Amino acid sequence: MKVVLIGDSIRMGYQPLVAKKCPEAEVWGPAENCRHSVCVLEHFKEWVADQAPDVVHVNFGIHDANYRPDGKPQIVLPQYRLSLQRFIDRVGQLGNTKMIWATTTPLYTPVKGKPMEQWPVSATAEIADYNAAALEIVKGRGLPVNDLHDVVVRNGFAKCLCEDGCHMTAFGNEALSDAVVKAIRAV
Repeated sequence: MKVVLIGDSIRMGYQPLVAKKCPEAEVWGPAENCRHSVCVLEHFKEWVADQAPDVVHVNFGIHDANYRPDGKPQIVLPQYRLSLQRFIDRVGQLGNTKMIWATTTPLYTPVKGKPMEQWPVSATAEIADYNAAALEIVKGRGLPVNDLHDVVVRNGFAKCLCEDGCHMTAFGNEALSDAVVKAIRAV
């Protein structure tokens, strides 16, 4: 079984652990950060179709929802929705490839002098809105969901996230990789 992992730097953190924990599969992902939904669509052929995966585990959202200096998301919500719908359609054209959608992990704003547990959810990203939009689409298409956002929250974001409020600690990568392996084995 060949599994393709598509995602941003969060995926890059858990991917080696997934490969190690899921020896029954050939686990592959792009060497580079897949960033946002438009980038994933631009590279669909090389990152997904050319890999001939049995399973594709995908998420994009942090880069999409993150604000640019002009105060607007990098990829506005209607474009994000359209990109996700197009991605799902393209996966469907691959034949028997199964897709797992993973929610975007939380993003917190570091506050100097405050313990991480007291940091607020980032005001410079609309993660909740983008996750809600994605869930509406993927559930409507009957696709399995791997709720990585919940994995971080349930395991304690202060234990899962690094001091940048975004990337995972070793513990966070272990928790995410366990969830990814479980999702892969369930399809």
